[in-house]
Amino acid sequence: MSAAPTAVLGASGQVGRLVLDALVAAGHEAVAVGRTAPRDAPAGVTVRVVPSYDGGALTDALTGCGAVVATLGLPYRSAVWAAQWAPLVAAVTAACRGTGLPLTFLDNVYVYGDAREPLRETTPLRPCSRKGEARLAGWHVLEAHADAGHDVVVCRAADFLGPGASLGIVPWPAVVAAAGAGRPALPWLGDPDAPHSFALTIEVAAALVQVAHDPSVRADTVLHLPAVEPTTGRTLADALGRVRTDGRTVRLRALRSPVVRAAALVNGAAREQAEMMYQVEHEQLVDDSVVRALGWSAPRTTVADVAALAHARAERDARVGG
Repeated sequence: MSAAPTAVLGASGQVGRLVLDALVAAGHEAVAVGRTAPRDAPAGVTVRVVPSYDGGALTDALTGCGAVVATLGLPYRSAVWAAQWAPLVAAVTAACRGTGLPLTFLDNVYVYGDAREPLRETTPLRPCSRKGEARLAGWHVLEAHADAGHDVVVCRAADFLGPGASLGIVPWPAVVAAAGAGRPALPWLGDPDAPHSFALTIEVAAALVQVAHDPSVRADTVLHLPAVEPTTGRTLADALGRVRTDGRTVRLRALRSPVVRAAALVNGAAREQAEMMYQVEHEQLVDDSVVRALGWSAPRTTVADVAALAHARAERDARVGG
Protein backbone atom coordinates (compact mmCIF):
# COMPACT_ATOMS: atom_id res chain seq x y z
CA MET A 1 0.00 0.00 0.00
CA SER A 2 1.00 3.67 -0.17
CA ALA A 3 3.81 5.01 2.01
CA ALA A 4 1.72 8.14 2.59
CA PRO A 5 0.20 8.57 6.07
CA THR A 6 -2.71 6.39 7.13
CA ALA A 7 -5.80 8.23 8.34
CA VAL A 8 -7.61 6.81 11.37
CA LEU A 9 -11.24 7.86 11.61
CA GLY A 10 -12.61 7.77 15.13
CA ALA A 11 -9.11 7.97 16.58
CA SER A 12 -10.46 9.03 19.98
CA GLY A 13 -12.43 5.81 20.41
CA GLN A 14 -11.63 2.62 22.28
CA VAL A 15 -9.94 0.98 19.30
CA GLY A 16 -8.98 4.02 17.22
CA ARG A 17 -6.51 5.22 19.82
CA LEU A 18 -4.89 1.77 19.83
CA VAL A 19 -4.66 1.83 16.03
CA LEU A 20 -2.55 4.98 16.28
CA ASP A 21 -0.17 3.12 18.60
CA ALA A 22 -0.07 0.14 16.25
CA LEU A 23 0.66 2.32 13.22
CA VAL A 24 3.53 4.07 14.97
CA ALA A 25 4.91 0.74 16.25
CA ALA A 26 4.86 -0.63 12.69
CA GLY A 27 6.74 2.40 11.36
CA HIS A 28 3.81 4.05 9.56
CA GLU A 29 2.90 7.72 9.63
CA ALA A 30 -0.55 8.36 11.05
CA VAL A 31 -3.19 11.07 10.84
CA ALA A 32 -5.86 11.08 13.55
CA VAL A 33 -9.17 12.32 12.15
CA GLY A 34 -12.28 12.86 14.23
CA ARG A 35 -14.73 15.26 15.78
CA THR A 36 -12.50 15.40 18.86
CA ALA A 37 -8.74 15.07 19.23
CA PRO A 38 -7.46 11.86 20.82
CA ARG A 39 -5.99 12.17 24.28
CA ASP A 40 -2.22 11.70 24.46
CA ALA A 41 -1.76 10.90 20.78
CA PRO A 42 1.62 9.26 20.08
CA ALA A 43 4.46 11.58 19.16
CA GLY A 44 4.55 12.39 15.47
CA VAL A 45 0.85 11.76 14.83
CA THR A 46 -0.91 14.54 12.94
CA VAL A 47 -4.31 15.47 14.38
CA ARG A 48 -7.10 16.83 12.18
CA VAL A 49 -10.37 17.71 13.90
CA VAL A 50 -13.44 17.94 11.65
CA PRO A 51 -16.75 19.55 12.67
CA SER A 52 -18.63 16.61 11.15
CA TYR A 53 -18.11 13.76 8.72
CA ASP A 54 -20.55 15.29 6.23
CA GLY A 55 -19.81 17.50 3.26
CA GLY A 56 -16.27 18.25 2.20
CA ALA A 57 -14.67 18.48 5.65
CA LEU A 58 -13.77 14.81 5.77
CA THR A 59 -12.49 14.79 2.19
CA ASP A 60 -10.24 17.74 3.04
CA ALA A 61 -8.98 15.98 6.17
CA LEU A 62 -7.97 12.94 4.12
CA THR A 63 -5.90 14.99 1.68
CA GLY A 64 -2.37 13.66 1.42
CA CYS A 65 -3.16 10.31 3.05
CA GLY A 66 -2.61 6.93 1.45
CA ALA A 67 -5.18 4.77 3.23
CA VAL A 68 -8.09 5.02 5.66
CA VAL A 69 -8.86 2.92 8.74
CA ALA A 70 -12.35 3.63 10.10
CA THR A 71 -13.03 2.77 13.75
CA LEU A 72 -16.26 4.68 14.14
CA GLY A 73 -18.81 4.46 16.91
CA LEU A 74 -22.05 6.01 18.10
CA PRO A 75 -23.78 6.18 21.49
CA TYR A 76 -25.17 2.75 22.36
CA ARG A 77 -28.79 3.57 21.61
CA SER A 78 -30.83 1.85 18.92
CA ALA A 79 -32.63 5.01 17.85
CA VAL A 80 -29.30 6.79 17.32
CA TRP A 81 -27.90 3.88 15.33
CA ALA A 82 -31.03 3.63 13.16
CA ALA A 83 -30.90 7.33 12.33
CA GLN A 84 -27.16 7.93 12.05
CA TRP A 85 -25.17 4.78 11.29
CA ALA A 86 -25.87 4.33 7.56
CA PRO A 87 -25.49 8.09 6.83
CA LEU A 88 -22.18 8.07 8.72
CA VAL A 89 -20.93 5.11 6.68
CA ALA A 90 -22.13 6.84 3.49
CA ALA A 91 -20.16 9.97 4.39
CA VAL A 92 -17.01 7.91 4.88
CA THR A 93 -17.38 6.00 1.61
CA ALA A 94 -18.10 9.26 -0.24
CA ALA A 95 -14.88 10.77 1.09
CA CYS A 96 -12.93 7.66 0.08
CA ARG A 97 -14.43 7.82 -3.41
CA GLY A 98 -13.53 11.49 -3.66
CA THR A 99 -9.93 10.85 -2.67
CA GLY A 100 -9.50 7.40 -4.22
CA LEU A 101 -8.28 5.96 -0.92
CA PRO A 102 -8.60 2.31 0.13
CA LEU A 103 -10.86 1.83 3.15
CA THR A 104 -10.44 -0.63 6.02
CA PHE A 105 -13.65 -0.52 8.04
CA LEU A 106 -14.07 -1.98 11.54
CA ASP A 107 -17.45 -3.60 12.16
CA ASN A 108 -19.00 -6.00 14.66
CA VAL A 109 -20.97 -9.24 14.23
CA TYR A 110 -24.47 -7.92 14.95
CA VAL A 111 -25.51 -8.42 11.30
CA TYR A 112 -25.45 -12.21 11.72
CA GLY A 113 -28.18 -12.24 14.35
CA ASP A 114 -28.89 -15.30 16.47
CA ALA A 115 -26.91 -17.84 14.45
CA ARG A 116 -26.46 -21.11 16.33
CA GLU A 117 -23.19 -22.04 14.64
CA PRO A 118 -19.71 -20.52 14.43
CA LEU A 119 -19.89 -17.18 12.62
CA ARG A 120 -18.01 -17.18 9.33
CA GLU A 121 -17.61 -14.57 6.62
CA THR A 122 -20.21 -16.55 4.63
CA THR A 123 -22.79 -16.77 7.43
CA PRO A 124 -26.16 -15.36 6.23
CA LEU A 125 -26.95 -11.84 7.42
CA ARG A 126 -30.09 -12.17 9.56
CA PRO A 127 -30.02 -9.49 12.25
CA CYS A 128 -32.54 -9.93 15.05
CA SER A 129 -32.06 -6.61 16.84
CA ARG A 130 -32.54 -2.95 16.00
CA LYS A 131 -28.81 -2.39 16.32
CA GLY A 132 -28.17 -5.30 13.97
CA GLU A 133 -30.61 -3.83 11.44
CA ALA A 134 -28.73 -0.53 11.61
CA ARG A 135 -25.45 -2.33 11.01
CA LEU A 136 -27.02 -4.14 8.06
CA ALA A 137 -28.02 -0.81 6.54
CA GLY A 138 -24.41 0.33 6.92
CA TRP A 139 -23.19 -2.89 5.33
CA HIS A 140 -25.36 -2.25 2.28
CA VAL A 141 -23.58 1.09 1.84
CA LEU A 142 -20.18 -0.58 2.10
CA GLU A 143 -21.24 -3.37 -0.24
CA ALA A 144 -22.35 -0.85 -2.86
CA HIS A 145 -18.99 0.91 -2.48
CA ALA A 146 -17.20 -2.37 -3.17
CA ASP A 147 -19.53 -3.30 -6.04
CA ALA A 148 -18.68 0.02 -7.69
CA GLY A 149 -15.06 -1.09 -7.84
CA HIS A 150 -13.68 0.75 -4.83
CA ASP A 151 -11.14 -0.85 -2.50
CA VAL A 152 -12.78 -1.66 0.85
CA VAL A 153 -12.37 -4.42 3.42
CA VAL A 154 -14.94 -4.72 6.19
CA CYS A 155 -13.24 -6.22 9.24
CA ARG A 156 -15.73 -7.82 11.62
CA ALA A 157 -14.59 -8.40 15.17
CA ALA A 158 -16.03 -10.39 18.05
CA ASP A 159 -17.00 -8.58 21.26
CA PHE A 160 -14.12 -6.48 22.53
CA LEU A 161 -12.01 -7.49 25.50
CA GLY A 162 -8.93 -5.63 26.60
CA PRO A 163 -7.57 -2.10 26.99
CA GLY A 164 -10.16 0.52 26.10
CA ALA A 165 -13.13 -1.86 26.25
CA SER A 166 -14.96 -0.30 29.17
CA LEU A 167 -18.40 -1.67 28.24
CA GLY A 168 -19.75 -5.01 27.09
CA ILE A 169 -20.02 -8.53 28.43
CA VAL A 170 -17.12 -8.04 30.82
CA PRO A 171 -15.66 -4.51 31.10
CA TRP A 172 -11.87 -4.41 31.03
CA PRO A 173 -11.56 -2.27 34.19
CA ALA A 174 -13.44 -5.02 36.05
CA VAL A 175 -11.10 -7.67 34.64
CA VAL A 176 -8.07 -5.65 35.75
CA ALA A 177 -9.56 -5.15 39.21
CA ALA A 178 -10.23 -8.88 39.57
CA ALA A 179 -6.64 -9.67 38.57
CA GLY A 180 -5.14 -7.26 41.09
CA ALA A 181 -5.23 -6.93 44.83
CA GLY A 182 -8.75 -5.56 45.01
CA ARG A 183 -12.09 -7.24 45.50
CA PRO A 184 -12.01 -10.69 43.84
CA ALA A 185 -15.24 -10.42 41.86
CA LEU A 186 -15.96 -10.47 38.13
CA PRO A 187 -19.20 -9.23 36.53
CA TRP A 188 -20.41 -11.25 33.53
CA LEU A 189 -23.32 -10.57 31.23
CA GLY A 190 -25.32 -13.68 30.30
CA ASP A 191 -24.76 -17.40 30.85
CA PRO A 192 -21.40 -17.86 32.62
CA ASP A 193 -21.08 -21.37 31.15
CA ALA A 194 -21.73 -20.45 27.49
CA PRO A 195 -18.50 -20.31 25.44
CA HIS A 196 -17.97 -16.94 23.82
CA SER A 197 -15.48 -15.46 21.36
CA PHE A 198 -13.78 -12.18 22.17
CA ALA A 199 -11.43 -9.98 20.18
CA LEU A 200 -8.51 -8.56 22.16
CA THR A 201 -8.51 -4.83 21.43
CA ILE A 202 -4.76 -4.54 20.94
CA GLU A 203 -4.90 -7.41 18.43
CA VAL A 204 -7.81 -5.77 16.65
CA ALA A 205 -5.71 -2.62 16.23
CA ALA A 206 -2.68 -4.53 14.97
CA ALA A 207 -4.80 -6.57 12.55
CA LEU A 208 -6.45 -3.43 11.13
CA VAL A 209 -3.00 -2.00 10.44
CA GLN A 210 -1.96 -5.21 8.68
CA VAL A 211 -5.12 -5.30 6.57
CA ALA A 212 -4.70 -1.64 5.62
CA HIS A 213 -1.14 -2.15 4.39
CA ASP A 214 -0.94 -5.71 3.07
CA PRO A 215 -2.58 -6.22 -0.35
CA SER A 216 -2.49 -10.01 0.10
CA VAL A 217 -5.25 -9.86 2.74
CA ARG A 218 -7.53 -7.52 0.79
CA ALA A 219 -8.88 -10.01 -1.74
CA ASP A 220 -12.31 -10.28 -0.10
CA THR A 221 -14.67 -7.55 1.06
CA VAL A 222 -15.38 -9.15 4.47
CA LEU A 223 -12.76 -10.48 6.86
CA HIS A 224 -13.08 -11.67 10.46
CA LEU A 225 -10.35 -10.37 12.74
CA PRO A 226 -8.37 -12.63 15.10
CA ALA A 227 -10.24 -13.89 18.15
CA VAL A 228 -9.12 -15.02 21.58
CA GLU A 229 -9.63 -18.70 22.32
CA PRO A 230 -13.30 -19.23 23.27
CA THR A 231 -13.94 -18.77 26.95
CA THR A 232 -16.71 -18.82 29.52
CA GLY A 233 -17.19 -16.53 32.46
CA ARG A 234 -16.12 -19.28 34.84
CA THR A 235 -12.97 -20.03 32.84
CA LEU A 236 -11.96 -16.38 32.86
CA ALA A 237 -12.68 -16.01 36.58
CA ASP A 238 -10.56 -19.08 37.32
CA ALA A 239 -7.69 -17.71 35.22
CA LEU A 240 -7.84 -14.38 37.01
CA GLY A 241 -7.77 -16.15 40.37
CA ARG A 242 -4.57 -17.94 39.37
CA VAL A 243 -2.72 -14.68 38.65
CA ARG A 244 -3.76 -12.92 41.86
CA THR A 245 -0.86 -12.63 44.26
CA ASP A 246 -3.10 -13.27 47.27
CA GLY A 247 -4.43 -16.55 45.86
CA ARG A 248 -8.06 -15.59 46.47
CA THR A 249 -10.77 -17.13 44.32
CA VAL A 250 -12.47 -14.70 41.93
CA ARG A 251 -16.23 -14.90 42.36
CA LEU A 252 -18.40 -14.62 39.27
CA ARG A 253 -21.41 -12.32 39.28
CA ALA A 254 -23.55 -13.21 36.29
CA LEU A 255 -26.35 -10.94 35.11
CA ARG A 256 -28.87 -13.09 33.26
CA SER A 257 -31.62 -12.20 30.78
CA PRO A 258 -34.60 -12.20 33.20
CA VAL A 259 -32.89 -9.61 35.38
CA VAL A 260 -31.90 -7.46 32.40
CA ARG A 261 -35.43 -7.57 30.99
CA ALA A 262 -36.93 -6.62 34.35
CA ALA A 263 -34.50 -3.73 34.68
CA ALA A 264 -35.36 -2.64 31.13
CA LEU A 265 -38.79 -1.59 32.36
CA VAL A 266 -37.25 1.33 34.23
CA ASN A 267 -33.67 1.70 32.97
CA GLY A 268 -32.63 2.94 29.53
CA ALA A 269 -29.25 1.19 29.47
CA ALA A 270 -30.91 -2.11 30.35
CA ARG A 271 -33.45 -1.58 27.55
CA GLU A 272 -30.61 -1.19 25.08
CA GLN A 273 -28.92 -4.34 26.35
CA ALA A 274 -32.05 -6.49 26.49
CA GLU A 275 -32.30 -6.93 22.72
CA MET A 276 -28.68 -8.11 22.57
CA MET A 277 -28.92 -10.82 25.23
CA TYR A 278 -29.25 -13.48 22.53
CA GLN A 279 -25.48 -13.13 22.09
CA VAL A 280 -24.64 -14.18 25.63
CA GLU A 281 -27.25 -16.75 26.66
CA HIS A 282 -25.81 -19.50 24.46
CA GLU A 283 -22.55 -20.26 22.70
CA GLN A 284 -21.39 -17.60 20.24
CA LEU A 285 -18.15 -18.32 18.42
CA VAL A 286 -16.43 -16.34 15.67
CA ASP A 287 -14.39 -18.25 13.09
CA ASP A 288 -11.16 -16.38 12.27
CA SER A 289 -9.53 -19.11 10.18
CA VAL A 290 -9.46 -17.00 6.99
CA VAL A 291 -7.36 -14.17 8.40
CA ARG A 292 -5.00 -16.67 9.99
CA ALA A 293 -4.60 -18.48 6.68
CA LEU A 294 -3.90 -15.15 4.97
CA GLY A 295 -0.98 -14.31 7.20
CA TRP A 296 -1.97 -13.41 10.77
CA SER A 297 0.91 -15.35 12.28
CA ALA A 298 0.63 -14.48 15.97
CA PRO A 299 -0.29 -17.45 18.18
CA ARG A 300 -3.90 -17.51 19.32
CA THR A 301 -4.32 -15.51 22.51
CA THR A 302 -5.36 -17.73 25.40
CA VAL A 303 -7.46 -16.97 28.46
CA ALA A 304 -4.27 -17.27 30.50
CA ASP A 305 -2.71 -14.58 28.28
CA VAL A 306 -5.67 -12.30 28.96
CA ALA A 307 -5.37 -12.86 32.70
CA ALA A 308 -1.64 -12.14 32.60
CA LEU A 309 -2.26 -8.92 30.65
CA ALA A 310 -4.87 -7.81 33.18
CA HIS A 311 -2.57 -8.64 36.10
CA ALA A 312 0.29 -6.66 34.55
CA ARG A 313 -2.02 -3.67 34.13
CA ALA A 314 -3.24 -4.00 37.73
CA GLU A 315 0.33 -4.02 39.02
CA ARG A 316 1.23 -1.01 36.89
CA ASP A 317 -1.80 0.89 38.15
CA ALA A 318 -0.84 0.00 41.73
CA ARG A 319 2.68 1.36 41.23
CA VAL A 320 1.39 4.58 39.70
CA GLY A 321 -1.25 4.96 42.39
CA GLY A 322 1.24 4.26 45.12
